[in-house]
Amino acid sequence: MSIAVFVNPHSRANRRDPGLGGRFAAILGDEGQVITPTTLDGLGTAARDLAARPPATIAVHGGDGTLHKTLTALLGAFAGSPLPPLAILPGGTMNVVAASLGLSAPPEALLAQLVEDQQAGRAPSTVSRHCLRVGGAFGFVFGNGMMANFLEVYYAKPGYGPGRALWILLRTVLSALIGGCYARAIFRRFAGRVLVDGQALPWRTFTGLGAATVREVGLGFKLNHRADDDPQRMGVLAIHAGPLALAPELLAVYQGRGISPARAWSAVASRLLIEPDEAQTTYTIDGDLYPARGAIEIAMGPELTFVRPR
Repeated sequence: MSIAVFVNPHSRANRRDPGLGGRFAAILGDEGQVITPTTLDGLGTAARDLAARPPATIAVHGGDGTLHKTLTALLGAFAGSPLPPLAILPGGTMNVVAASLGLSAPPEALLAQLVEDQQAGRAPSTVSRHCLRVGGAFGFVFGNGMMANFLEVYYAKPGYGPGRALWILLRTVLSALIGGCYARAIFRRFAGRVLVDGQALPWRTFTGLGAATVREVGLGFKLNHRADDDPQRMGVLAIHAGPLALAPELLAVYQGRGISPARAWSAVASRLLIEPDEAQTTYTIDGDLYPARGAIEIAMGPELTFVRPR
């Protein structure tokens, strides 16, 4: 098999367009196969099958969460061996990784490009980027505190999407201006000890902690503005200011200039260790939420190669 295409049948794009997988298969023809695991166990089995006989290229259709889960399964199955080049076929709400790396392209057009390159015996143009390792999972954007709190509200009702995200953001800003309870809920603080490359930060409470190897977090906001500073390390962000102080920073974050050092500490690092005061906390990897008990370690994951759309 030359091209393996993972399709998340549960994604909103595939629920809206159930014929998409069939069109992918038609584009592939004899050059590859569409894989549609319905469970995480099925995803793991498919990943192990590919590790036994690696294809030339692996494509993933879905959002950032689909990419994160597929990547975790693949890296576990390949057990240290390099992955084939990855092609992101954007099919999610935000597609943060593809947008950050300049890889956004219509899925069917990019898949047709892969087939054309394969048939011509031509290696595709690629770009490389490290991922993060969070425990046994792999992704590109980690966050707790306000980042996880925002997503809890975002996922609380059905029908989420960019419009809902914008509404929550606007409502949060307006609430912050009057000291409202909505903003206090989004910006409720996280308490604990935080070590960056073994050095403890001087603060014990934070609005949010982030680590990423890509800059964007959605809607064009580049919260992790230092993620591109060093290709071998991640950008780390420790926000310690409250909601009212952070409201004027929105434009700077959107433009990629970062939050003012008076309100947030940032650096590039190889390892982030979070030791929460609370017994259980919540964090996000690429938009998916996870509960955590005890310490959370974020380290650099392997370097990955991504196909660049023409």
